[in-house]
Formats: sequence, C-alpha cells, structure tokens
Amino acid sequence: MVIRRSMIVAGVVLLLGLICAAAGFAAELTRVKSSQMKIVDGKCVHPSNPVMGLAITAAVAMILLRVVVRVATGSGYACCRTRPDVPKLIRYCIFIAWLLSFAAVGQFIAGAHLCNRKDLQLTLAGESCYALKPGLFSTAAIWALVSMGLTLFYYLVIASAENVPNKPPASEVEAPSVTKDHHCLHRCSDV
Repeated sequence: MVIRRSMIVAGVVLLLGLICAAAGFAAELTRVKSSQMKIVDGKCVHPSNPVMGLAITAAVAMILLRVVVRVATGSGYACCRTRPDVPKLIRYCIFIAWLLSFAAVGQFIAGAHLCNRKDLQLTLAGESCYALKPGLFSTAAIWALVSMGLTLFYYLVIASAENVPNKPPASEVEAPSVTKDHHCLHRCSDV
C-alpha cells in the first residue's frame, strides 16, 4: 500500500513538474516581441496572446508540486527543516529545490505582470513599448525542471526509507536460549 501511494505521489509530482516546464517554455515561445506591438493614442497595444495564462499556470503547477510533496511527507518536508534521519546530501537537494522553485515562481509571476505593460518608453529614437526580454520564462522553466528533479529524488529517498520494515529495538530482541549439556561441563569451548 505504501509503495503504491509513493508511486502515485511521484507520478503527480512528475506530471506537475512537466506541466510547469511546458507552460514556461510555451510562454517563452509565445511572448510578445516589440515588433508586434503598436502605439495607439499614447498607449501600447499588445496583440492577444496566452503568455499571462501560461505563466500563471506554470507558477500554480510549481506551488501545487510543493504542496503535494509536503502533504505526502508530512512535517519532515520544508525548506530548511527536514527530518533528522535524512542524510546531508538529501537535505542539500531539498534546500536547492526550494530555492529554485521560489525563483521559478517569482520569475513566472514577474513575467506575467511585465508581459502586459501598456506604458511607453521614451528613447533617443522616439517612443517604444516595453517588451519582455527573451529567456525569462525559459530560465524559469529550466529551474522548475531541476527543482522537480531534486524534489522527486528527495521524495523517493524518503518514501523508500518508509518502505523498509522497522527493526525492533535491542531490548525487544530475544536472546538465544542457553542450555548446558551434561557431557560438556569442563571444556565446551573446544567443541
């Protein structure tokens, strides 16, 4: 039962991570270029595109990924507080995963906000509209993929540790019975 639950959680984490990355790369491909914008009545007019929705979808998928793993692992999963029995390498992995996910979500939200700016910029060449620089969403998508990979690694290590049967404490282990043979009273160590 625990293995099945672990596989379901790992599948959900993988799916959410891939949705986040796909939405991020799609947002990068469909972002508005400065050549596509027009100035009408002193305002920038953007062509209709799905960038804002894709960026928000990516951010929500990354947040849901964190929530799913948090619920699945219980109180032992947090940015800076992991279970004490977890090896240091795994602790570093989850810390880096949290940092990357914060950065990715921040970039997705900032990109969603910036992609819809309508203000004009005055340059030496005249007026121009603000356009998002290339690479913002693709960088966030790559960070999301790395974060998802590290999170999945962390979760599978924790889940595999939970699948190992617990050994009883030393006080509960039965000692072997000691019997004395009648013919071996003097030199039992020689046998």
